[in-house]
Amino acid sequence: MNNKRKSLKFRIVLLSGAWILMALAGTALVLLAFYRDHIASHYDAHVRMHMEEMVSAAKLTASGELDLAYPPSDPRYRVEHSGWYWQILHQGKVLSSSPSLAGQDIDIGSFVTADHHGGTHVIDAPDGSPIRVQTQQIPAGIPGEHLLLVSSAPMMGVTDDVIDVAQHLTVSFLVLGIGLVVAVYFQIRIALKPISAIHEGISDIHRGTADRLEGEYPRGVQSLVDELNNLLEHNSVLLRRARNQLGDLAHSIKNPLTVINNEARAMENSETGHLVLKQTTDIADSVNHHLSRARAFGTTNVLGSRAKVLPVAEDLAFALQRIYEKRKLEFDLSGLGNCAVRCEVQDLEEMLGNLMDNACKWANRRVVVHCTGAEGRRYLYVEDDGPGIPEDKLEKVLQRGQRLDESKQGHGLGLSIVQELVELYRGSITLASSGHGGLSVKLDLPGG
Repeated sequence: MNNKRKSLKFRIVLLSGAWILMALAGTALVLLAFYRDHIASHYDAHVRMHMEEMVSAAKLTASGELDLAYPPSDPRYRVEHSGWYWQILHQGKVLSSSPSLAGQDIDIGSFVTADHHGGTHVIDAPDGSPIRVQTQQIPAGIPGEHLLLVSSAPMMGVTDDVIDVAQHLTVSFLVLGIGLVVAVYFQIRIALKPISAIHEGISDIHRGTADRLEGEYPRGVQSLVDELNNLLEHNSVLLRRARNQLGDLAHSIKNPLTVINNEARAMENSETGHLVLKQTTDIADSVNHHLSRARAFGTTNVLGSRAKVLPVAEDLAFALQRIYEKRKLEFDLSGLGNCAVRCEVQDLEEMLGNLMDNACKWANRRVVVHCTGAEGRRYLYVEDDGPGIPEDKLEKVLQRGQRLDESKQGHGLGLSIVQELVELYRGSITLASSGHGGLSVKLDLPGG
C-alpha cells in the first residue's frame, strides 16, 4: 500500500477524484439552491393568484361586516392543517379564515406593522409546521379603512420537492463521479504508459539485459529518451576510454616490474634480493587487484549477474580448512540454503573469501556463514567465536590499511576491499558482536 501511495498514477487519480467529487458536490448544492428558489417562487405565485381572488372578492359593508363574494377556489384550503391557509383581518381582528385552519388563527403579529404593505415570510402554522406566508393590505371599500389579506402555502411541499430532487441528483452525480474517476484512471494509465516503458527500459539496463532505451515514444517524451540514450552512450564511451587507459597503465607498470622482479630473482639468495623480490611481488599483486576492481566498476551489466552463495562458500571452506588444518576449524554453512545474490561470482568469492579468511584467523573453533532476506535484499553473515572487536574500534577496522593486531598476517586491506566491492553493488557492510562470542560481519546485497 505504501508503494501505491507513492506512485505518480495513484497520486494523480486521487487528486483528480477528489477534485471531481468536490466539483460535483458544489454543483449539486448550487443546483439544489436554484431549484429550491424556483419551487418557492412557484408556490409564492400560486399563493398570490389566490390572494388576487380575495382582493376582488373581499370588502367591508357600511356596518363593518365582511362581504366576501366568494372564497379562494383551491380545494386544499378546505383540508384541515394542509398548510394552505387564508384569513382576512381588519384592525387586527380576524373576520374570516379558511376551513383548513379549523378555527385557529395564523400568528402574524411578529412581522405585520401599521404601515405594512405586503411581503413573504416563513413562520410556524398553528400546528407547528413551517409555512410560507404572504400578506397584502387592500382598501376595504370604506374611506380610510383597509383589510389585511393573509395567504400561505406549506414549506413541506418545497422541502419534499427539494429532497426528492436531491436524492435523484445524488445518485446521478455519484454515478457520473465514478464514471469520471474511472475515465481519468484509464486516461492517466494510457498517458503514463511511456513513463512505465522508460522505467522498464531503465530496469533492463540496470539488470544488464540492455544498454539503451529502445522503442518509439510520444513527441514530448522522445526528447527525454534521446537525451538519456545520449548520456548512456557518452558514459559508455568514457568507460571504454578509461578501461583502455587502465590497460595501458597496467602494461606500462608491469613491464618495469617484470624487469625488476627478474633481477631480484637473480639475487634471491642475498638479503637485498629477497627483500626486493618480496616488495615487487606485493606491488604486482596490488596493481592486479586494483586494476581488476577498476575494470569491475566499468562493467555495464554488473548488476545483471547472479551468484549462488552456497557453492562459493563450500569451495572457500574447503580451501580454508586445508590452510588452517592444524587448528581443526569447523564451518557451519547450513543457514545458506538456496541463497543467491546479484553480483559477479568472482566478486562474491573475493568478498566471502576475505571475510571467511579473517574469521578463520580469529576463530577459536567455529566459523558460521548464513543468509537471510527481505524485500529483494539478501543479508550474508560471517561470524566467528573468537575474541571479537571492541565497539569503539569497529569503524576503524573498515579503514584502509588499519590492523588491530600486527601479529596477524595481512596488509589491512581485506575489509576495506570488501566494503568497496559491496558498495559497487549498492550494498553495505556492517560490523557487530556475534552471538557466538566473536565478530559478526553483515553484507547487504541485492537478492538474485
